[in-house]
Amino acid sequence: MSTAYDRLRRRMVIGEIAPGHPLGEVHLAAELGVSRPTVREALRRLESDGLAESDGRGLRVARMDEHQLRSAMLMRASLEALHAELAARRVAAGEVAPAHLRHLRELADEAERATDARDFTRAVQYNRSFHQAIDALADCQVSAVAVDRLWDRIVIATRSSLQPGGRGDVVNQEHRELLDALGAGDAEKAADVAKAHVRATIHAANQHDRLSGPTSNVRGSV
Repeated sequence: MSTAYDRLRRRMVIGEIAPGHPLGEVHLAAELGVSRPTVREALRRLESDGLAESDGRGLRVARMDEHQLRSAMLMRASLEALHAELAARRVAAGEVAPAHLRHLRELADEAERATDARDFTRAVQYNRSFHQAIDALADCQVSAVAVDRLWDRIVIATRSSLQPGGRGDVVNQEHRELLDALGAGDAEKAADVAKAHVRATIHAANQHDRLSGPTSNVRGSV
């Protein structure tokens, strides 16, 4: 059974509760059908995760400014490069079953189909699942938890502008390059591709900012 924390976190991630929206304890307790202490504990956890923040009067869904979002993306780039390297080393050592690599390709296929259909919510979902599966193959639990929390913050901050804006085909190609490097057990190439993949999203965001003015949202697939 989902906890109040799980339910609130999911609603933030899928965009039902937008950045800056107030998180009133009394209202949420009634809406979720739980006690106020239960909601209070859930809000504490969300604040600890960086998903809620105080505005001086109460808590709101956290926002990230441009600098914070760039920092989060750079940290994600480093962690996912590490995970890609570790996963490729495990492939080379024969520690990864072929079924796991097939599953990665299936997730990449689903992300591509969703992008082609302009179903951006599903595209983001499968994109994230693809990267989470690589994190799992790295078998490095501490950093996997850290990057998963970063994903939450990034997706919440960019939910209102996740349309690929011309980058969808490039993202799909980058996924294929990463799959090829992992399948070959090429740790150095896998790390380089994974890092470049995230940094390209940052570059695409910067290009968008120069064309349309400052924004706190990264446009393009995350």
